[in-house]
Amino acid sequence: METMSLSQMMRISIAMPILFVLSVVVAGQALERFYVFWVAQRLPEDLFNRVRHYMKNKDKGAALVLCGQSAGVMSHAFVRILSLPYWSTEKVVETFQLYRQKLHMDLSRRLGLFGTVSFIAPLIGLMGTVLGIMRAFHDLASAGAGGPTVVAAGISEALVATAAGIGLAVMSAVFYNYFTLTVRSRMSTVDLWVFELAQILEELQAKASDGDTLRQI
Repeated sequence: METMSLSQMMRISIAMPILFVLSVVVAGQALERFYVFWVAQRLPEDLFNRVRHYMKNKDKGAALVLCGQSAGVMSHAFVRILSLPYWSTEKVVETFQLYRQKLHMDLSRRLGLFGTVSFIAPLIGLMGTVLGIMRAFHDLASAGAGGPTVVAAGISEALVATAAGIGLAVMSAVFYNYFTLTVRSRMSTVDLWVFELAQILEELQAKASDGDTLRQI
């Protein structure tokens, strides 16, 4: 079978340019999400560990300075939590909800694109195949001559659109599942961080009521 060039594939049916554009959009969006997940909104595990260490040593001032020098949603959340007039698990969790929602929105932005493309790409490819087969039979009828070889060649070219649609759908589904599962995992991680920090702060609150003090800035 002769290998078709990209330009030849684009001429098979109108579905092929549409699938090509969608594939470029999906690839670009995937790169943008990888950047957000692993660079811009990377989970600050080291920051949490140091904040937890400072608070266990009753050094609230050092923890606030560290968070103030850091960037990101979680550092802002830690500053807000540590600055509360009193600490309780309910109050800490309630305070964190605003930052949790913002983090979730930042991580899940435009992930629906992958789900949408994974659904419509096979349909677009099938439409391209149907249109290609219709054109093949129309050309065969217009020529008034031909045989199974001619028909098979036209159908094989038309099926390229279905294959392209399925391939794009698989790629989009993989990206969608990866990113959504990663979002779910990260949100569970930050929830555990906040619950653990709330327990530490609540214990410090109880000790403070007994006359113990925290080192402030």
